[in-house]
Amino acid sequence: MASNIGYEKRCLFCGERLYGRSDKKYCDDGCRNNHHYMIRKNSDVLVKSINVILHHNREVMRQLNKGVKSIIKKQSLVDRNFDFDVMTGLHKTKKGTEYRIVYDYAYRLVDEDNVLMVKLV
Repeated sequence: MASNIGYEKRCLFCGERLYGRSDKKYCDDGCRNNHHYMIRKNSDVLVKSINVILHHNREVMRQLNKGVKSIIKKQSLVDRNFDFDVMTGLHKTKKGTEYRIVYDYAYRLVDEDNVLMVKLV
């Protein structure tokens, strides 16, 4: 069995010396709660920023797609800061065509300059 002589365990949140159980990680419930809050807060920032991009992309698609299907100039998406790298899903047809999904819309590149947009029903 390993010896812990000369080794002080410290609270993961505030750094205070810990007393009591050998597996104790926090000095009290407040430090435990604060530590877990900070972890969640940092991961939530990424999720929130992705959601902002997704909502923006969906709104751009809603504005440009006037029917069930539309062919849109890719440049009009670029001009509206559409982020082609962020999506909620991918769908590959039996023919191998790949659609990128943003909530209730899907799109694919028709050619270098045009995008086919579809409202999913």
